[in-house]
Amino acid sequence: MKHLSSVLTTSIESVAKSAVAIDVVVVGSGPAGVTTAIEVARAGYSVVIFEAGPFVIPAHVGSMPFRSRDDITPRIHELVRYKTAWDSNPNLDADKPRPLNNDAWAAVGGRSLFWGGCTPRFAEWDFADWPIDAADMAPFYDRAEEIMHVSGRAPERPPFFRGEKQSALLERLAKAGIGATHAALGVDTREALNGYMPRGFDCAIDRLVRSGLLATEVTHGAIVLVPEAPVDRVVAPEGHADGVIVSDPDGGMRYRIRAKHVVLAGGAIQSTRLALASGLDALHPSVGKYVADHLFVQGLFKLKAPMGSPIYAFVDPTPERPFHVQIQGPFPETWYTPYHATVWLDCDPEGLYLLVYCFGVGEPSENNVVMQTRCRSDAPGDLGQYCVVADRTRNDRKVLKAMEAFLPDLAEAMGAECVRSQINPAGSALHEIGGLRMGATAKDGVVDTYGCFHALPNLSVADAAAWPSQGSANSYLTIVAWALRQAGEVVERLKAS
Repeated sequence: MKHLSSVLTTSIESVAKSAVAIDVVVVGSGPAGVTTAIEVARAGYSVVIFEAGPFVIPAHVGSMPFRSRDDITPRIHELVRYKTAWDSNPNLDADKPRPLNNDAWAAVGGRSLFWGGCTPRFAEWDFADWPIDAADMAPFYDRAEEIMHVSGRAPERPPFFRGEKQSALLERLAKAGIGATHAALGVDTREALNGYMPRGFDCAIDRLVRSGLLATEVTHGAIVLVPEAPVDRVVAPEGHADGVIVSDPDGGMRYRIRAKHVVLAGGAIQSTRLALASGLDALHPSVGKYVADHLFVQGLFKLKAPMGSPIYAFVDPTPERPFHVQIQGPFPETWYTPYHATVWLDCDPEGLYLLVYCFGVGEPSENNVVMQTRCRSDAPGDLGQYCVVADRTRNDRKVLKAMEAFLPDLAEAMGAECVRSQINPAGSALHEIGGLRMGATAKDGVVDTYGCFHALPNLSVADAAAWPSQGSANSYLTIVAWALRQAGEVVERLKAS
């Protein structure tokens, strides 16, 4: 019996036998990979996406009918979740197993199947150490917000959460000198009218299916999606990316797939791991280094009386306060877990508790690296054969203390009590950046200001691996904006060649 995946995807063998040359191979089917693939295919080029994980659901879990089913949603996570290792010890043996203490996901759609939805822009000062500035990114942010239907950023897309109680909360915080706004969410709030149906959460696979570009054979102006096909390495002889080596776990075969351009889009850690597995650390001393993740402090506020209405407020960062706060609720008493991406959709107006997530800017130290290992994990292919070696810098610890100290003050300004807070370990925010650092020149970075390797112009990075630093904002919107910028350059280079 055939299933949905057989209608929307194809096999490695079929791609390998294609009579049509592949213009672009994209490694990864999350927001970065799908955004790139759509842009390139619309320009008339043939695109193949290789995804290590399976096809499980065709949209974000919060847009599915079982979004609130605590008995089902965790099981979907478990279908595609694997464990990873983060360690603060720089003296590690590559052959010695280490505790698998963090989470990662491999699936068609990537983390966009499960993300929490909050998606503000980076602030202007967040680009201070990038070789491009906020003005360079602005048009791509505009396009990304339109593509993702980000609520609260345009009159036709009002905030997802709004009402008298939310407005009163924002006014109360403003009087306390704390700038707060309606949370910008990647959830479509346009009115259902004249045949238009709101699209729910932005999700890579949902966007890919809606594009009308999916094909089951390699074709110019179309995209072929190959799930459960982990890429082992990029083939890059003599200053030119020639294609990739892809595994077929079911058949035990490996295929060499040639392409004119290769795009790394597996997420910061996986794109960096793949570059290391391909020997690309020989190209630049920064390959694998300057990794960071958001500083993550979570809290629980208790109200004096029920709010009677759901809220989702966002406390803006400032140059002096390099972190933001997301306030969601109210709920019966609860606590964050990785399964809670959509918990805020089901607020209890009579609840007394607010979930508070505080994300701060982590410092991308040169000592924070992705290290290859030879230890097996439960990840598909070789995806788990690495360890992120990362420790908090002195400045990270200073910011974490400031974040934790801010929560009781914030609760007091809201007329609530901070009853619990916790500093989470490195990697737990799941907003990683770095590993393939951007620089204006080959001396300054691994890739250029469009994500193309200085030493391999037809190999590019569509995700946060290229970023020199991050803002406090969730990375999702900036990843889509960055992927749009990178994809435009890929198209220009294909035209030139």
